[in-house]
Amino acid sequence: MNITQFTMEEVRCFAERQQFEIRPLTFLVGENSTGKTTTLACFEMLANYFATGEIDFNSHPYSMGTFKDIVRKTTKKEKAFKLGFTSRWPGKIGPVEHIVEFAVKETGIEPTVRSVTLKFSDGEIVVSADDTIEVGATFISSDPEQNRYHIGMNSDILNRRSPLFLLDRSIHREEQQTEGEKALANYLQEKSGGRTFPLWRIRSGSVFSISPVRSQPKRTYNPTREFDDPEGSDIPMRLMRTKSTDEKKWKDLKSELVEFGESSGLFQNIEIKNPSKSMGSPFQLTVRVRGPNSNIIDVGYGVSQILPILVYIFNRPVPRNPIYRRGEIPFFLLQQPEVHLHPKAQAELSSLLAKSARRSPSGWSFIVETHSDYMIDRARIEIRKGTISPEDVSLIYLEPKGRVVNVHNISFDKMGNMEKVPPHYREFFLKETKRLMGFEE
Repeated sequence: MNITQFTMEEVRCFAERQQFEIRPLTFLVGENSTGKTTTLACFEMLANYFATGEIDFNSHPYSMGTFKDIVRKTTKKEKAFKLGFTSRWPGKIGPVEHIVEFAVKETGIEPTVRSVTLKFSDGEIVVSADDTIEVGATFISSDPEQNRYHIGMNSDILNRRSPLFLLDRSIHREEQQTEGEKALANYLQEKSGGRTFPLWRIRSGSVFSISPVRSQPKRTYNPTREFDDPEGSDIPMRLMRTKSTDEKKWKDLKSELVEFGESSGLFQNIEIKNPSKSMGSPFQLTVRVRGPNSNIIDVGYGVSQILPILVYIFNRPVPRNPIYRRGEIPFFLLQQPEVHLHPKAQAELSSLLAKSARRSPSGWSFIVETHSDYMIDRARIEIRKGTISPEDVSLIYLEPKGRVVNVHNISFDKMGNMEKVPPHYREFFLKETKRLMGFEE
C-alpha cells in the first residue's frame, strides 16, 4: 500500500475537488501564488494526522494560519474544507480513499476534524465527530448488505488520535461487543483474504520537509543537540558525529557526496576539521572546489544550500515518526531545491532524485516544488534512459483561472514526452521565444 493520489477541496485557491497524482517522483510547477506550498503543507499535515493524530497546519517550515486563512473564501454560509489520500492496497482491497473534512472549532479559531471517510470500491466507512459519546466509538448505523457503516466518535479523541487506529483496535479485538463491529470486521477480513487489515497503516509514517531557504553557512560550528531542521542547520553536526562514531559510514557518505559534487561541478571534496578530536568541541566544515580545501562559508552559496538535501538522501535518517516500519517509503517534500544552483547542478539533482525515487524498499518518494526547467528536462531524459519508469514520474501544473487554481496532471511516455498537457502550459515561455525572434504579440 502507498499513496497514489492527494486531494484538496475548498482550500484557499482550490475550489471544488482537485486531484494530485502522486508518484515516487512528483513535480509541482506553476506561477507564484498558485498553491504549491499550500499543497505541500496540507500533504504533510494529513500524513501526520493519519499516522499520529496530530493536527498542525503551522509546523515549520509551513505557516497556514487559522481556519479562516485556510478555507476558501466563498459566499457559502457553512465553511468547511476537505483533504484526502488515495492509497493502493494489494489483492481484493484495491484503492482506498481517505477523506478528512475540517470545520472551525465552536470555541476557537483552529480547524477541527468533522469526519473521516474511507471509500472502497464496494463500501464506505464514515467516522464523524459526536460529543455525546464520551469514550471509544459507537456505531450509528450499519448496513452490511451495502457495506456502509457510520460510526460516531468524541471530537476530542478524533482530533488527538488517528481514528483509523482506534477503529482498527475496536474491530480486531478478540471479543466483539456489537453486531456492527462484527459485520465491519468480517467485511474487511473478506477483502483482505482473511488477513488482518490494518486500516491505520497508510504509508505516511515519515514525511520530512526541506525549507526553500536553508540555513546560512558558518565559519565555525559549535556542537548542539541533533534535531531534524527543515532549514538544515542540523546537518554539520550530523556529519561531524558520523565521522567521529562510524568511520566506515562516514567514508561511504563522503564518497556519495563527492560523487555528486563532481558530477554537478559544485565541489570535489568535503572534510570535517576538528583539531581536538572531541565531539563536544567546535569544528569547521571545509570543501574543495578548485585548489585546496576552503571553509564552506568561503565558497559558492549553492554548496551549503544543497548539502542538507544530499545528506538526507544519502544518509537515510531514521524517521521521527514511531509508526515508521522497515520497508515503508517515506515522503520527502522539497521546496525549490534549485535555489542558488547553476543549471548543471539543477539537472544533476534531478538525476539523483530519479535514481533515489525508483520503487524499492529503501527508496524515497519526492514531491518537488520547482521553477526549474532544467530539473524537469533532466527527469525526462532519465525516463528515456530507463533510470526511472514513466509511471513513476508525475508533473502537476497549477494553472490560475481568475480567483481559483486548476490542477492539471501531466504524465510521460517511455521517450519522456509529456502527455495530457493543457493548452496554456508553457505559454509564457513560448511568447518570450516569439518576442526574441522578433514576432510581436
